[in-house]
Amino acid sequence: MRQRILPRSLRPDSVRMWRGVIVAAVLALAVLAAWVVLLHGEARRQARREVGRGAAVVARSVARDHERLLDAAHQLLLAVSQRPELVALEPGACQSVLAGVLGVVPGYLDLVAASPGGEVLCAARGAPRLPAGVEPSDIRRAAALGNPTLGRHAIDPLARRPTVALSRAVIDDAGSVRAVVVAALDLGQLERTVIESPLPAGAALMLIDRNGVILSHHPQPERWVGELLDDPLRPLLAAPGAGPVDTPWLDGVPSVVLVEPMSRDAARAAGPVVVVSLPRRSVFRDADRLVALQLAGLGLLALAGLVCGALVVDRLVGRPAQGLLRVIRSLNAGDVRARMRRGDGRGGLVGRLARSVNALGRRLEEHQQTTRHLEEQLHAERTARVLAPPSAAAGDGAIAAHDAPPRPAWEAPPDAVPEPAMDAAQDHGWGLREPPFENAPNPRFLWLSPTHSDALVRLTYALRQRRGCALLTGGSGCGKTLLTRAVVQRLEATRYDIALLTNPHGGRIELLRHVLYELGVETADTTRAELLHALNDVIVRNLQRGRETVIIVDDAQQVDDPAWFEELSSLLNIQTNERTLVTLLLAGTPELTAAVQRVPHLDRRVSIRCGLSPLTAEQTAQYVRYRLTVAGAGDSMFTREALALIHGAARGVPRAINDACDSALLLARLDGLTGIDATLVRRVLSPTPTVPDPAAELPPSR
Repeated sequence: MRQRILPRSLRPDSVRMWRGVIVAAVLALAVLAAWVVLLHGEARRQARREVGRGAAVVARSVARDHERLLDAAHQLLLAVSQRPELVALEPGACQSVLAGVLGVVPGYLDLVAASPGGEVLCAARGAPRLPAGVEPSDIRRAAALGNPTLGRHAIDPLARRPTVALSRAVIDDAGSVRAVVVAALDLGQLERTVIESPLPAGAALMLIDRNGVILSHHPQPERWVGELLDDPLRPLLAAPGAGPVDTPWLDGVPSVVLVEPMSRDAARAAGPVVVVSLPRRSVFRDADRLVALQLAGLGLLALAGLVCGALVVDRLVGRPAQGLLRVIRSLNAGDVRARMRRGDGRGGLVGRLARSVNALGRRLEEHQQTTRHLEEQLHAERTARVLAPPSAAAGDGAIAAHDAPPRPAWEAPPDAVPEPAMDAAQDHGWGLREPPFENAPNPRFLWLSPTHSDALVRLTYALRQRRGCALLTGGSGCGKTLLTRAVVQRLEATRYDIALLTNPHGGRIELLRHVLYELGVETADTTRAELLHALNDVIVRNLQRGRETVIIVDDAQQVDDPAWFEELSSLLNIQTNERTLVTLLLAGTPELTAAVQRVPHLDRRVSIRCGLSPLTAEQTAQYVRYRLTVAGAGDSMFTREALALIHGAARGVPRAINDACDSALLLARLDGLTGIDATLVRRVLSPTPTVPDPAAELPPSR
């Protein structure tokens, strides 16, 4: 019976079939992956909307609290302005009333009464100064208008907290303005809104004025308060209420930023804004987790498909191919009886190959039988000779034994026993963790007077915005080195490559070698051209890596060769069409100004000039208290008279103040005193101080 042959298109071709299955599986996975991507995008948009609504609620709550605090402050000023002690302008009673009000009503940094001309009459804190953000002209304007006025938002220099001052005139029964009472409102209490709000981890609340100065930051006030926003971020402040914006924020971290006005009053539209920043990784954490789970499910599905496909391919292709290879090897070895098993070739290409190999085996077997029959006939005809059958001598093969190479001996290094760490925070008396009056340039001990604060902000701005050259001058010991260290600390280490020159001497060659050494390049080049070429390579390499090159020269007035400044000025010419590649900061005594002016090209490139002045008597007292607090002391051990003597002797120079205070602490410890008064300070400042007996036993430190 003739076998029916099917058309080629209807034959069971397993390879073609499973190729189509694999292509279909890949397309299905691609469709599923596209669907997951769409779901992920929608989940991210939903998360962004939810977080944006939450951030808007927080920002508007802060704005409402701000308005509520202003209304409460107006009511407080109205009540205080009607007190007879203020109307009568009794100084002692005035301060007592203001201090009592400040002690009862929380949320205020200071209450001050001033004359209509702007002179401070009394203050609740005792310091005869106007609150931050208030000028005498503001007092005169409030007295002239007779209506409550709102000052500008600022940062209180003592508390380092945001504040806004409200003023109201004190009017007697005759309608005359007797005084102006000013209340400094503490805006730091607005931060509790973000603490109590369910925002993602890493959320930050900021109050920023329209100039880009950060007035308040939660949770990192010590790092960001007083900082100036970079230029790319300032346009966000011009359009508050526009909704969340995706942008790299302060540290360059991708964030969702929401800007809302502090006041809904159109008259105050130019005031500060409330900024809520949310890291994108926190905003989209749940959405990313969902897509990760979905991708993991797709991966498991793909793995299961691959396993099933491998099993199917092994059943339909792998096993028949192995059987086919086994038969071919057997035939090649002379076993003509080898055949494919029944289940090794059910169809398709492998089946056809299996049938062909079986047919080849049968033919070889037939040829072998025919050959054997012919040999038997030949043996019968040749009776005269005995044909010996060929013997295959099987020689024993020598198996070379290879010994395994010896394992190398090794000995584990003994575990390093860590040395016990030495506690660097030693008690220097009075509960101090460290010496408070060392003259080392430690930025933690930087107290910002008005001139220091202004210089810190402006110099940081100059280096971040690549303003060419900045100049810092001040008398010896006024804190120039400490201020430059604080500026360096505010620059991100991953973004800035800083060359700090602390001993500037020599000429052009020494300058270039010193700059290269500070930038991490040690070279044997000696000519100016070679050194300039090496320095240019370093600066261009920094540009390619996204880093800024900054050169800071401390004590620059020590330079005695004008060519040194000329070479330094030529480095500012290393630039592209869009920007300057080098930024300079020169710090020194006032003689530095004249030295720079003698190099006109360098003098014209100076964009910011800052000067440091000695401290006043009040600033000296604040400076001493601040350093004691940083060192761990609970309060000041110096009396007011002692601080006045130290200020007079040191002339307000911080380095001299440190020397006098440190000597006073040492003498007080030797004498076993718990405080430092004017008598002890006079002994310190005396040209012939009393020398303690070396044989006497030192009293224990307190």
